[in-house]
Parts: sequence; structure tokens; C-alpha cells
Amino acid sequence: MPWTLHVEEEFSASHVNGPEGHKCNTMHGHDWLAVVEITYDTLDESGWGPDFGLIKSVIKPLDHNNLNEYFNGDHEDTRDFVIHPMKPSAENLASWIYNQVWSLTARRPDFVEVHEGGANCVTYRQ
Repeated sequence: MPWTLHVEEEFSASHVNGPEGHKCNTMHGHDWLAVVEITYDTLDESGWGPDFGLIKSVIKPLDHNNLNEYFNGDHEDTRDFVIHPMKPSAENLASWIYNQVWSLTARRPDFVEVHEGGANCVTYRQ
């Protein structure tokens, strides 16, 4: 495959996450970083692979949000995103971003990485 797209998008968001009694089970925030990579071998009529902006449009709405409220099942989005109830862990965010990018671009990501501040990150691939 001749091309690999690499997109990084930062966002700041809060969440409550973790088991009862754990320090993360109180409201707190992170400066997150989402990384998406897609390898591809065909271009569209404009000479493009996946659109950087389209991929970033999946991640940008998370910025300055309470992720528990965003993913509580009541959030409605005017785009074609599927917002289903989930616990907003780094793991769940990585798989959600992966599936949204795949759905929007019709290209399967090689992986999605979600950094939860500093060097702490998870990588999701199928």
C-alpha cells in the first residue's frame, strides 16, 4: 500500500470513570490526543485519500465536553455519528473513534490511539 494517512487531533474533556472508590471515579479532566492511521492504495478523482478534515470532525465535538454527558445515550448529533451509551474510558473512546472514522470514510483504520494526558495511551485495532 503506497500511502499512510496520519491524523492527530487534541481535545480537552472531562469524565468520571473507574470503579467505586478509585480516584478516577470523581469528575476530572484530561488534555487528550487522538491519533488515527489509515493505509490506502487508491485515490479519489481529486487525487485524495481520506479527508483529514473529515477524520478530525469525528474528534472535534469531544472538545470541552463532559464525556459522560456526551455518551449518556441522550446526546443527539446532527451529523451521521452514532452516539450510543458507553463509559467514556480511553479504550471505549478509541473503539468509538475507530468505528466512526471507518463509517464516514469507508476506509478501515489501521489503528486509533487515544492518549489520556502525557504518555498514557491505548491503541485500538481490529
